[in-house]
Amino acid sequence: MTVQAMTHTLSDLLALPEPELVHKGLLALIEKEIRLAEQEIAVLRERYDVFSPEALYQAIQEGTVVPHPAWEDYIVWKNKLAHISSLQQTSGRN
Repeated sequence: MTVQAMTHTLSDLLALPEPELVHKGLLALIEKEIRLAEQEIAVLRERYDVFSPEALYQAIQEGTVVPHPAWEDYIVWKNKLAHISSLQQTSGRN
């Protein structure tokens, strides 16, 4: 089934105009991506027992955490926050 046919079929099944269906679907995808990124950040928080990337950076500098892989995780954390911010801007959710 093509995307166009699927959209038309779902539009009929859900009694939603196609543009509204697509809009809601995109918003749901963005929310899911944000949740996944937040879950990955939560893992990093728990792993290093810190609440922010800045606190992780400080822990690395002070030597209270092993620099490897903490530096990579610090970069991942910062990238996840940037990704979440971009997704929120795209969805209009700030």
